[in-house]
Amino acid sequence: MPKNTKHFPLPRQKRTLLLLEWCAGFRPAGSIWVLLLALRGFSLVEIGAAEGVFHAVSLCGELPSGLLADLLGRRRTLAAGQAMFLLSPLLLMCSESLTGVCLSMAVLALGFNLQSGTREAMAYETMLQAGQEDGYLKFSSLQNAVYRLSDGGAMLLAGATMILGWRRACLLDAAIALLGLAAALSLTEPVCFGREGPAATPRALPAALRDTILGAWDLLRTDRTAVAIMLVNALIGACATLTRFFLQERVEAAVTAPALLGPALFALGLGGGLAGLITAPLDRLPYWKAAALAGTGTVLCALLSRGALLPVLMASGLAAGMLDDALQLVSDKRLNARFPSAQRATLVSVSSMAFSLFMIPLSPLFGWMQSAGL
Repeated sequence: MPKNTKHFPLPRQKRTLLLLEWCAGFRPAGSIWVLLLALRGFSLVEIGAAEGVFHAVSLCGELPSGLLADLLGRRRTLAAGQAMFLLSPLLLMCSESLTGVCLSMAVLALGFNLQSGTREAMAYETMLQAGQEDGYLKFSSLQNAVYRLSDGGAMLLAGATMILGWRRACLLDAAIALLGLAAALSLTEPVCFGREGPAATPRALPAALRDTILGAWDLLRTDRTAVAIMLVNALIGACATLTRFFLQERVEAAVTAPALLGPALFALGLGGGLAGLITAPLDRLPYWKAAALAGTGTVLCALLSRGALLPVLMASGLAAGMLDDALQLVSDKRLNARFPSAQRATLVSVSSMAFSLFMIPLSPLFGWMQSAGL
């Protein structure tokens, strides 16, 4: 266990990490960016192209961002991610062409890349530094709830965002990102277990990069349990995510009044925020039993999502969100216990890449199943 745990500012660090979750989730313009672009005159084909750019950059940037966090430090990487969140809405606000929109989406994807893996590594290393790693699952559940509720809150305020206008909404997103940047810079960098801090000097970077890549590859090559957890969690997570994604159209068709759509979508997103209610019971089970339960429940939710009754659709969406996030939290805990600190963010990024790789073939498959009524 790292030394000097006595003077580590754990309460302040945890509050700051929760503030970062709120800043990442509460993006009024980002929550309805498709609608805002459509109102500006962009076609659905152009919007789809921008979405494609986002996912292409996200897939390519996932692993390098994890390496960056392990080499240069979690605090710097989180701050860089918030800087990308600040730049993206400013670019979107100033863009009049598809090229500018795609550039904004690429920057946004890099922002999420820099946060992904880094936030989990920072949270786990924070608890480890303070000698409270047993409390990681509870704290990560709280982080997840804050993110989901803030994201849902932004969606709930969609009507107000429309009244505000896309320019002011983009400025609001930028202001929130600026707050997140200040919060990230105020974090304390935990001492990485196994080395005395990140390798920040140019002379030390090549050797540190080699050690990080070789250390991560060694675990992936030898720890079959960790790889299996990554793959199973990614597969179930992709199925649950796509179930909720395609539910939006079903819910829109099932609501009796347009004014109810925003509250319905907000309620649909509460499943992830409520995941903490079932995370502890799942964690007490052997992992493979927990994964089997979550997987079976997700398949059932996917089947129910093809219906037309609003209560059934809402129940399936809530359950899919709860199962997805609860299994993710349990998986993160099991994986973090197996990951070496010096390669933690890199390996979490590898796990995120597995999710993206499953999403590529499953997205059109789920779309076909929904459209064909299978």
